[in-house]
Amino acid sequence: MQPSNLPATSQHPLQEMTNTTYGSQDLAHSDNNLPDSMEEAARAAERARLRHGIMHVRIDHFYCTLEEMFDPSLRGQSFVIGTGTGRPNEPGRVIDASPAAIQAGITPGMPLRRAHRLALRTRFLPAGYDRYQPFLQKLKECYRFYSRIIESIPISDAFIDLRGCELAFQSPVDLADRLRVEISEMGLTALIGIANGKAIAELAALMSRKDGRNGILYIPSGREASFVQTLPLSLLLKLRAAGTWLPRVAEQGQRQEGYNSQSEHQGPFSQDVESKNGQIDPMAIAELITHLNDFGISTFAQVASLKEEGLVRRLGHLGRWLYHITNGEDNSLVVPDAPPLSQNARVHFHHQADADEACSALRKLADYLGERLREQRLKGLSIALILWPNSIRRETRKLVMDEEGKEMAVTTAEETIGGQMLLSRHTDEADVIAHHCLMLFAHYHRPGVRYLQVQLRIGDIITTMQAYYPPPARSRRLTRKLSAR
Repeated sequence: MQPSNLPATSQHPLQEMTNTTYGSQDLAHSDNNLPDSMEEAARAAERARLRHGIMHVRIDHFYCTLEEMFDPSLRGQSFVIGTGTGRPNEPGRVIDASPAAIQAGITPGMPLRRAHRLALRTRFLPAGYDRYQPFLQKLKECYRFYSRIIESIPISDAFIDLRGCELAFQSPVDLADRLRVEISEMGLTALIGIANGKAIAELAALMSRKDGRNGILYIPSGREASFVQTLPLSLLLKLRAAGTWLPRVAEQGQRQEGYNSQSEHQGPFSQDVESKNGQIDPMAIAELITHLNDFGISTFAQVASLKEEGLVRRLGHLGRWLYHITNGEDNSLVVPDAPPLSQNARVHFHHQADADEACSALRKLADYLGERLREQRLKGLSIALILWPNSIRRETRKLVMDEEGKEMAVTTAEETIGGQMLLSRHTDEADVIAHHCLMLFAHYHRPGVRYLQVQLRIGDIITTMQAYYPPPARSRRLTRKLSAR
């Protein structure tokens, strides 16, 4: 693999991208920052423990709240926001309903005509997406400020992985309170739940207003089972994007082979039922709860007394997922919405660094970027190295277009050197990244040259994990009762 030169200009194109820049504590001098006592090591372990969690932000009545902000006369009234023109005499569905409309029996997703029959005095409004978009954009920017690992949920909710948070905080509750205050300044009310899995975090958010709580509920590690087993099964109907318990490899292979040979022992949920958008069908959850209610099971505590084999036999993989959630085992992960174009990190030296110091800094940059790729479930294909030498300064000429569309030569100062190479496969391994960036450094380094800063970039990034949702339920078979002749 031959390295290819990067264009050398006074302002490198890679400098214009979003970089992770280290300030007063440079990675090149991080040997002095390593924990040299048991107390510092304990503090580092505590910080890592606090950042191992998922924060779920839930904003109820998002559209209705915005409409009340636009028209204060709607406050406290029963009104509905629908698709299309929003008129109840035309085909369409309910997008959002005010609390007063929900008390009248109207729910999101309901046909507008049916909602009109339930509540004749309810006002029906069309959705103004152009007016909502600035608020949605501001919410997403707010989420990204708290973590770089964000999974958005329609419409305004999100899962925030605390491992991607670079802010300093004493506890996840303090961080959630800061986020809740920022959202309240927008005129919105957020419910925030924090746990080690997406499903339990969402359940915590639903319970964050109970028992005098102020909209934040934190479930520490080890207490998930005791929390879930205090809840009713009907709470599953309010989940918008619950996480899943990932099956083992043997189970995945068994699922690919099919269940034709075991269809007689899978119970009433014998066929997969999924919604069109790839998420679990809410009807499947409703059917699951109804099926368990037929046996007198209405709480998670009652599910905890059952065996996993029995739930799998009756409910399929959805029963396995329910069993593990009941026992506090939630291994679901936050999947970023879209992989970033690149991951960058840079080291500024406080002096003119020689080749050994630059190589040491590059090794630390490779370790940092490798850890960052792994935590976001990403892999990169290209590696770019940019060096800021202290002694080399050459002038180059390039052609640009003037105001009249004619070519003109411009002389620019070349302040950086470096290049990039493509790997044979995508990787997130720090050793592979370090090996190739040191190869690049050896190619472009000249004896006696010292450096002011170095930058490493991983590009052509792909995600290594698809979004997972609870496994689909089994559709109930229709059977006919045989009558004696």
